[in-house]
Order: sequence, then C-alpha cells, then structure tokens
Amino acid sequence: MAYCIAVNIALKYCTVQSDDMMALVSFPDGTSVGAVPHDTHDYHIVSHRLGYEDDILAYCREHEFAHAFLEEKIYDRPSQVLWNLAHGLEVDDRAHAYEELAAQTFQRWLRSNERPITAGVDWIELKREALALLDERN
Repeated sequence: MAYCIAVNIALKYCTVQSDDMMALVSFPDGTSVGAVPHDTHDYHIVSHRLGYEDDILAYCREHEFAHAFLEEKIYDRPSQVLWNLAHGLEVDDRAHAYEELAAQTFQRWLRSNERPITAGVDWIELKREALALLDERN
C-alpha cells in the first residue's frame, strides 16, 4: 500500500515538502526541520496501526503534514513541536505528547478510517481537505 503525498504543500504557517527519502517542514522565516523514517520494529508497528502497512516513508511524510495541518486548523498557529525543533528551542514533553497523539489519531482517521470520537471539530471536512492536499487518488 503506497500513498502519494504532494511534493510541495503550502499551508498557512509552513510548507511541507517531501521526496523519496524524507519530509521537510519550512517556515516563512527560513527555518526548517526534516524527518526521515526509522526502519525499526516500533516504527513499523505504528505505521501498521495507522494504516500505512510497511510504507514507513508515507507514514513519516504524512506525520509531519498532520502536525502542521491540525495545529493550523484547530488552533490557527504553527505546530509548536515543529516550530520549536526548527528553531532549536526546547519542546515541552507534555505539549509534545498531545501533539503527537493528535497527529497519529488524525493519520489513523485518514488511512484506517477510524474516526476520532471527539466533539467540536468537523473531522469529516478536515479529512476531505487533508486528502485533497495529500493528492489522494482513490
């Protein structure tokens, strides 16, 4: 199962780019942070649980996108985790944990169709918009 992510997705607070090896999140001030998939047992388990099977590159690419997309749509701000990493700032462990949970839950909604059970967010619209940006071809 291979998913395609657009090479260059412009969001309000950053741009998410990807190639055959990594994902790169760039901010308007010129800073950026990259992510590469980890070929480890745990990484493969998470990839499977979220619906990517063994396509750990797709999981990695869309994980960075999910961080940026959700923070923009829910809080109208850049991802605090990605922003801090790009700027060499400390990442608060608790804020990091919440943002990671949100990104992974959203990915599971995108790729495994397991809808988040929380009110106050139009999950169907967010999924539609995200998949359009990710260039879903189903």
